[in-house]
Amino acid sequence: MATAAIFGINSNLDTGGIIDNLVALQRSPIDIVEAKRSLEDAKLLSFQDLKGRLQTFKSIITTLNSEAKFLSTQADFSNNNALDANSVISLSTSSQATSGTFSLTVNNLARETKLVSEGFASTSTTISSGDLNIGVGDASVTITIDSSNNSLDGLRLAINNSGLNVKASFINDGSSSNPVRLVVSGTKSGVDNDVTIGVTGFLFGAGTTNLVNFIETQSAQNANFVLDGVAVTKAGNVVSDVITGAILTLESAGSGTITLSSDTDTIKEKIQAYVDGFNELMLHLNDVLSLDADTGETSVLFANFAIQYLQHTLRATASQEILGVSGDFLYLSQIGIRTLSDGTLSIDDGELTDALAEDVTNVSELFSSKGSTSSSAVTFVGFTNATQPGGYTLQVSNGVPQLATSGSSTFVDATGTGNFFAGAAGTEAEGLNFRISTLTDGSYGTITLSIGVAEITNRILINLTDASLEGPLEAEIDTATKTIADYDETIIDLEERLVLFEEDLREKFTNLEVLLGRLNSQRDAFEQSIDGIRALFSGNN
Repeated sequence: MATAAIFGINSNLDTGGIIDNLVALQRSPIDIVEAKRSLEDAKLLSFQDLKGRLQTFKSIITTLNSEAKFLSTQADFSNNNALDANSVISLSTSSQATSGTFSLTVNNLARETKLVSEGFASTSTTISSGDLNIGVGDASVTITIDSSNNSLDGLRLAINNSGLNVKASFINDGSSSNPVRLVVSGTKSGVDNDVTIGVTGFLFGAGTTNLVNFIETQSAQNANFVLDGVAVTKAGNVVSDVITGAILTLESAGSGTITLSSDTDTIKEKIQAYVDGFNELMLHLNDVLSLDADTGETSVLFANFAIQYLQHTLRATASQEILGVSGDFLYLSQIGIRTLSDGTLSIDDGELTDALAEDVTNVSELFSSKGSTSSSAVTFVGFTNATQPGGYTLQVSNGVPQLATSGSSTFVDATGTGNFFAGAAGTEAEGLNFRISTLTDGSYGTITLSIGVAEITNRILINLTDASLEGPLEAEIDTATKTIADYDETIIDLEERLVLFEEDLREKFTNLEVLLGRLNSQRDAFEQSIDGIRALFSGNN
């Protein structure tokens, strides 16, 4: 800053202003790079925001991209006796439940053993030393009663710490003497969990005797009911293995009808969530790709090929034919879901309701994935993102399962061992997993895979959001990140050059002022000499 003090002192120029203007002019390339960096930074933020939106939409479609997730079933029970207010049964279902009706008669509920002791004065009443013998089903233990536990409460603790499926507690019957009773209950119902208990000891003159007497107030019992004419016995009242996908909780004796039906309200909510998520994403894509025709102003991702392709592909998924479905509905438009001019979707609730009532399974196939086989010897297991929808003919040749796309005579060996196999890599059946019960040579029908719009969309989004796949969106993010880093290096380099340029200018202008100062001094000295000479000559006259 010391050199700044002499700026203009000899030249009378605005040296500091001149330098600032020259430096500002030299900064123009930096300003251009910074503007480019700002644009690239905006693109990066937009790409990252889009990735987040895609992941949100992906979380929506994963709730309906398989038949088990898409279909919902509701269960109802109607009592045969309309005047009976008792609740005979409560029901819950999973996605594996299918529609149907079942007659049910509950004869009796399962229950556990309950044993009640004679009365005692208090919980601290002393019990004579002896043995506590307790059994639950086939398991039993013997606990010694001694000075460490020879009270009624000590007996309770010993029972609860026995490790058996049993618990002990107290009740007070309110009598004036000996009101405290020890209650021993099984923690599991059913006759196989029957509880027995005995507290014995040796009394002088009486030999072995019961130290505490119990009476059985409730015996263990199995639940007995009849389902569609078939008698069923269960150890508990919660039954999950008699109707696929349904859990029956028996509550009282009685009879009636179980009705399982499609929960269309829940299914429609899932479809609405898909449409809402799709529309939100499509409107966002429209915005980031927009062009204002009046002003010519474009959005940050205008004309970006990867984003344009995403927009086009998503639109196509909502309008394309779904292959491999089992019914007459092949397009979303056939169930009331149509594409509007801006690419968003609309739902005709009446058409959707009718379609669900007509063939809910077919509607499910439009959204979710489903595999089926035509041979009882073959079981569909699953598929991967590489598996293409359609039908695949299966045969076994020389003990090796082979697959061919329907209509083709070219069979390719499947890969696998034992009874589990998958379509070979590089084929349309790649990743098609199945189990075959025999490897005897012959034809084993067809494996059919349908993939709905949810799974189709899921595959698109996986390619875009999974960094390990290095898809087009990830490539755009990587490119933008690298470009920003390059711009930062360029700006640093140009800033360093600008500092040197400014320092050089200041040094040159400083040298100029110094030089002008010297010249001014020389001029002043010369003028003084001339003035002296003039004075000399003028004095002689």
